[in-house]
Amino acid sequence: MSSDQLSMLMKDHDDVVVVMPPPYILLNDNISDDIQEQVNSVKDLLDDCYKLYKKFRNQLQLIPLSAFCSNSVTDHKEYPYIESLIDENLVSTSIDSVISHSLAHQNSHIVKAYKKLQSCYTVTSEDNLLNPNVESLKTSLVQQKLDNEALESEKVKILEQSQLLLEAVEEKSHELEKEAAQNIAQSKQIESLSEEVSTLSGQLAIVKKDLQQSLNVHSDYVQKSKKEFTTLEKTKSRQIKGLESRLVEKTNSEHVLKAELAELRAIKSSKLWKVSSKVEKLSNVVDKHGASRKKLAQDMSLLYTSELFDSDWYLKTYDDVKKEGIDPAEHYLLYGAKEGRKPSQQFDGNWYLKANPDVAVQGANPLLHYIKFGREEKRPMSPVMITFTKK
Repeated sequence: MSSDQLSMLMKDHDDVVVVMPPPYILLNDNISDDIQEQVNSVKDLLDDCYKLYKKFRNQLQLIPLSAFCSNSVTDHKEYPYIESLIDENLVSTSIDSVISHSLAHQNSHIVKAYKKLQSCYTVTSEDNLLNPNVESLKTSLVQQKLDNEALESEKVKILEQSQLLLEAVEEKSHELEKEAAQNIAQSKQIESLSEEVSTLSGQLAIVKKDLQQSLNVHSDYVQKSKKEFTTLEKTKSRQIKGLESRLVEKTNSEHVLKAELAELRAIKSSKLWKVSSKVEKLSNVVDKHGASRKKLAQDMSLLYTSELFDSDWYLKTYDDVKKEGIDPAEHYLLYGAKEGRKPSQQFDGNWYLKANPDVAVQGANPLLHYIKFGREEKRPMSPVMITFTKK
């Protein structure tokens, strides 16, 4: 039977017994011209049987063929129910059997595979299931009887020792009862003391709990105060730095404006100014956009005097304005506000228009409106102005 047939048999039956002949019989039964091929085939068959046993060890039993062989000189007349299947003493010797025996014992792969398979046998090769060794069985029975007598003797000794131990335990139990009576009296005293201790422990726990709560409240208050103080200090420090920076910018702007005012006064007092004023009036008539340009210049001046317009920040934030070379104030008035751009980090025109819809309806510039009217009217400012602190 091949390994595939045996595998199919395992699927149909829960208990399968396979009788395994030794390798030289497998070689002898299938000796062919290609001896090496036959050797490899027997080795593969042994390996497949070993794998099947590992996979189906709960339902597969392997028994060596030698267990069914009659290799003893037992008198069969005394045991007529035993029928000898194979008598190794009567097996004829042939050249094929000699070759098979030699190949099986000389090939290391077959020897190793068969040894692995022998470790899986249910009975050993020395056992004989059909013709047991009666003398060996008698010897085993006599040895078993002697072992039983020794066990009985050991049992009697153990019973005697158990009796002695029982008496010793009884004496010890009497002593323990006396000690228990003494311990009961002491335990009553301990119970009364433990009640007092538990009462005091409860009171102590209440005091500890109250103290811990007070400590936690105080600790939370201290931590909160520290955080608030730290936050306040940082906020004040940032505000002071921002005010100082604004003060410096305002001072610089005042100096610039004073210089420009002085220059403007000098220009107005000159004859050239008088002539240019007449020319300007004439140009206003000719140029319809002169008034709007003048208003744009005034609005630009107003932006530059406000701390809410930062020209450097505007150019840094919007690179396209810097690339075009347009004045930042002019760009914001003409295009930036409509595009939603901010004049500085402190002011958000979009938020101002949403918070003041009447200004949005007028189409006014949000920063100009706040400088001219919104500040005095106490209109809501951009949240950016409220939280911003200039670094």
